[in-house]
Order: sequence, then C-alpha cells, then structure tokens
Amino acid sequence: MKKIHLTLVVSLAFLATGTVSCGDDDKNETSDLTATVSASSTPQEKNVLVEHFTGIKDPLSSDGHRILNGLKVNHPGRVFCINIHTGTDADNTYTTDFGAELAEQSHLTSYPAGTVNRRVFETYAMDTENTGTAMDRSYWANAANLVMLQSSDANLNAKAVIDPNTRELTVAVAIYYVSKDTNDTNISDKLNVALVEDSVWGRQNGGSTYNPSHYDFGTSLYCHMDMLRHLLTGQWGDDITPVVGTQIRRSYKYTIPEQISGVDVNLKHLKVIVFLAEGQQEIINVCQAPITF
Repeated sequence: MKKIHLTLVVSLAFLATGTVSCGDDDKNETSDLTATVSASSTPQEKNVLVEHFTGIKDPLSSDGHRILNGLKVNHPGRVFCINIHTGTDADNTYTTDFGAELAEQSHLTSYPAGTVNRRVFETYAMDTENTGTAMDRSYWANAANLVMLQSSDANLNAKAVIDPNTRELTVAVAIYYVSKDTNDTNISDKLNVALVEDSVWGRQNGGSTYNPSHYDFGTSLYCHMDMLRHLLTGQWGDDITPVVGTQIRRSYKYTIPEQISGVDVNLKHLKVIVFLAEGQQEIINVCQAPITF
C-alpha cells in the first residue's frame, strides 16, 4: 500500500440473507449483459471512494454525511461514497457483518471517520503510530482532490439489472488495465461490488443541526443516503489477475432480501458501487453501475 506524506494542503469548495453467485473471466462468461460491458482503454484519472464509518447515535456523523453530499455535488461521476454503520454509536442499527472489519483495518480512533481510496495520508491519519487510513472529516476533501489528480492503472465499467419479481440483481463488470505497478505484484487485486441504498428514513442524532436538509422536522426522521447494505463479493472482494491491455469481465448475481438488518429494502433506492483494490487496501479505481429493471 502506498503512503503519501503531505506538505501542501489542497482546499476544496443484521446480516443480509440473500444469496450470491459469481461468474469468471471472459472465457467462462456467457451472459448477454456481461458481453455489453467494456471498460475504456484510454488512460484516465482515478475516481474517489470515501468510506465513512458512521452511527445513528453520533451527532457529528450527520456532518460527515453533509460533507460527502457536497463532494458528490462538486465532482459528479468522480466521487462515490459508502456510509458504513458500525461501532457502538451505530446502536445495532443499519449495521452489516462487514462494517466491523472495515473499520478495524482503517485504525480509526474516533467517530465519525473516513478513508479516501483506503490510502494512507500520513499527515491526515487519525492513528499516526500505525499510519492508518482513517481520517477526520475535515481532511476528506483535500485527500480526494489529491487522488483525482493521479492516473489510474485500471479503468472500470459496470451495469446492473434487477428483476423486480424475483428481486434478483445481476451485476456485470469490465476491467481494463492500462498499466500495472510492478512494485505491487505480490499483492492480489480484489474486485468489490457494494450494494448501497438511498432515502432510508430513520433516526440520526445531530441530523437537525448538522445536516438539516436531510431532516424532516415534522416527523423527526432523517434521510440516510449511500448506506451500505451488502457486499456481493464478500468482505475483501474477488481475486483479479491483472493483464494489461485486455478486457477482464466478471458477473455476479444476488437475490435481494425483503429486509436487511430488520430494515426494508426499497429496490428503487438501490445503487451499485464497484471498486478495484490492491488486496484489502489501496483502491485503484471506482465506478457506479447504472441499474435497469
């Protein structure tokens, strides 16, 4: 995993019960959807994934949500967010069986905390002794700006289809490596497919103060966005063998349950975020798969 030491600060305006199956690379994949997906072969700059560790009992988490909403508005199609409810302040609400390990590897020291492409920014790290990836929310925009200036080793593209009758989600992904850092050959790349949900109304301490645009003062309910619901590819993703200059394709199927963690899942509010990482850490690139029904 790469480490960056910053000398300049850049400023900027309970368990899912569904089932999963996955396909293999081109030679083993025959689905029509997968055949229609191709990643660009033109070198591109990296997109950003902010993973925000949050909880309904933590008032400042709603300020983190506000910051992330602003990042997405200012950088459409470049910044993607996943709000991961975990820790004591989550109060066992909206949690998944993935959040605890994701938070632990970030070396966060308080909530809310966030990682930007799971990269270590030494000057920004909460845990400087272990040089963790977790940062206070005041640094997310600066870190995101730095990532977006860099070229990516790989490009991603993805499409998703939901059958509303069976609730089956199919995701097709294409990866095109324009280059590969030879220093990372001992680390397996991992493809991750995350299911997130918008417009989940519920409790959130501090919502009326720190993010009032998402708070309904009539019902005292808060509109949660970008909420992690499931990882189709498991805790740390699906192994990918990099091949420069070749379209690498994968497909995944998941039957979306009626509820996750005791909370109803609205098919129309779902999003699919796809990201490629070096092992469990540095995220190479990220995209969102448009969903059709």
